[in-house]
Formats: sequence, C-alpha cells, structure tokens
Amino acid sequence: MDNTNTNNMKNSFENQGIDSYISVENLLNTDFGKDEYIIDNLLPKGSLCLLSSRPKAGKTNLALQMATCLASGKLFLGKKTEKSKVLFISLELNQKQMKKRIINVLNHYQITDTNFKKFPLVFRFSSEEKGIEALEKELRFLREKYNITFDVIFVDTYVLFKDINKEAIAKHKSIYELESEYLAKLRKFCEKNNVSIVLIYHNRKAQAFSGDITENIMGSTGIAGAVNEIFLLDRKTGQDKASLITTGHTIEEEEIELQFQKGIFTLLSGTEKEFRIAEKIIDYLKQVKEATKTEIYNYLKEIGETRSKGEVFEILDKFDIENNQAGFWKCSIEKRSRGKPVKKYSLSISESVSNIIDDDNNIDDEIEELFNDDFDIDIGWILELEDNDSS
Repeated sequence: MDNTNTNNMKNSFENQGIDSYISVENLLNTDFGKDEYIIDNLLPKGSLCLLSSRPKAGKTNLALQMATCLASGKLFLGKKTEKSKVLFISLELNQKQMKKRIINVLNHYQITDTNFKKFPLVFRFSSEEKGIEALEKELRFLREKYNITFDVIFVDTYVLFKDINKEAIAKHKSIYELESEYLAKLRKFCEKNNVSIVLIYHNRKAQAFSGDITENIMGSTGIAGAVNEIFLLDRKTGQDKASLITTGHTIEEEEIELQFQKGIFTLLSGTEKEFRIAEKIIDYLKQVKEATKTEIYNYLKEIGETRSKGEVFEILDKFDIENNQAGFWKCSIEKRSRGKPVKKYSLSISESVSNIIDDDNNIDDEIEELFNDDFDIDIGWILELEDNDSS
C-alpha cells in the first residue's frame, strides 16, 4: 500500500468521526497524561479491580485495611494513598461482625481520637435490591439529595452483588459471555463516574497458588479477563505468612510478602525475606558457578520466589562482598568484543578455602554445610583464614 492510499485511509476514518479508529501517527502523538493512582502502583483511579483468595484467608480483613488507609490517607502496605471517600458494601458480614473487625483495624492504624462524623468511610449492608442498576440508583439519590459522592467502592462479595439478567440466561449464553458482559458494564460505570470498585471474590477451594493468577480464580476466566486489575491473596487458613500477588492493565506484576497476625496484614520483615531469597541465590550459583543479574532473576521467578527485578537486584548489591564484608558472592565484569560489559556473580570463596575444592569443583562437605545451614552462616572462620594468609 503506497503512502497516498495510507493517508486516504487515515483521513477517511478520522474525518468521518469514527471514534473507534485512530492512526498510529495520531496514537503516538496523543498525550494521555500519567496514570493516576489512589494507592501508588496498586489501585488506579476509575478502575475495576478484583481481590480474590481462598475462603477464610482474610480477604475481607485486607479490604478493610485498604478502605481504612484510603479514608485516612495512611500508607497501605508501605504504599502512599490519596485520601478518599469510601463506600464499603458488606453483603456477608452483619453490623455486629463488622464492628468488631473495623475496631481492630482502626486500633492498628492508631485512628482512635478521630471525629468519626467526618471520617469518610461508610458501610452499606444487605439490601433487597442488588446489581449495577440498584447501585447507580442509590448513588444518584445520595448525590442529588445530600451531595454525597464516593471515590472508591468495595463490594463484599461480588457473587452476592451481581444480578445476571434472566433474559440473557434464557438465551443460553455461556457463563463466560454473561460474566464478561456484566463486568464490562461495571467497568464502564467506573470510567463514567471516575470511581474505583474493588470486587471481593473467591479462589478455587483447596487449591494452592499455581503461579497463574487466572487459574486460581473461581468460575469463568471471563471474570479475570474483564476486570482492569487483579489482587490475589495467597494464604492458607491458620498460617501467618501470606502473599499479595498483583497484575493488571495498568499496574506492574508484583508479589508483596505479608504476615498475618491478630487479624491484620503487615509487610513481612525485609531482612527475613532478603535472607530467604539470598539462600536461593546461593543454591543457584552453586549449580551454575556464575550468572548475570537477569539470569538470577529469571531463576527466582521460575521457582516462584519473587516477581520483582528491583528486589533481586537490590539483594545482589547488598550481599556483594565489595559492599558488605559479610557478603556471600562477588561480582566480576566480563568484557565483550561487542556491546556493553556484563556483570557476573559467583560465590565468594577465599583462596585458602578454595584449596579444599577437588578437581571436579565439587564443594567439600564442610563448605556444603556452611551454605545450607538455614542461612545461619558464620563466615568469621573464612575471614580468619584470609587474615592469616595476609600475615
């Protein structure tokens, strides 16, 4: 196709006002502005999100923490929030149960002396009417009668909220079609009103996290495909360790490690997590001898240990012997005939200790035990050997 035909095609689409068509040139020249978040890099404005977990994993607790942080402007799991007006629709818990939980959350965030008449978090409990149309009707009434609007709406749970059209069921549409169409309406509602909605949902029962978020969400894949962002809470009942795995159209894929104590989720201690990842890096370097940052990250991602490149790169720098006398690996620069030099990492073993490694490069039992002792590593004896050699 020559340039004349290309320009004619572009002009015929755009001059006739066909909104769904746009040329590459105009798309690249359009300034859409930066993505806006109400929780940094987690909850975009005007988005439809799904928060899902196994039953009894704590998803309502986590949603209450998120709602409270948004209403107060406090950090949520270390992320900045924009103070917002929040509606929490509770279709599972009654008022007595909710009171107990919200008191626990407010105490955790030390929100005890606030004038709650002005605290922008409102609960709505079970109602005979449900679904998008009922919600629109209620919000219109609140806006017109009392000038009340909301920035974020939590729905606990989506299953109890949705009202699938009986006519659509009669047409024998697939579950995928029904869910996709219904959530598309909700997504348009979010965009039209610039409100973010977080739907609370269930994972498949008794299923461990498979590594694929969509495979773990109960029901049709149409649900996972129709929302903007997905937050998957991975925690087994009775355990205090958990992960919040996030992905979506706007946010980057991320895994946030958490601990759950007394009904509250908090970030897992950074040091504890760093040491666990470092232990996996040591195991990998023992197998491959040396590796680049990207190779190490790909290995850790493959075994489900992390989803964040930045996190891995920070740990590699932190435990490099050049930066830390008690480091576990060293970094060398490999020059190439073409392209930039490449950093490669290998285990840090002094010349004195390397004498006990045999010709096949198999590490002696004593060194093997050193690197496998649940990360309770005492490298003082290595340093002593090095000091004796230098003297």
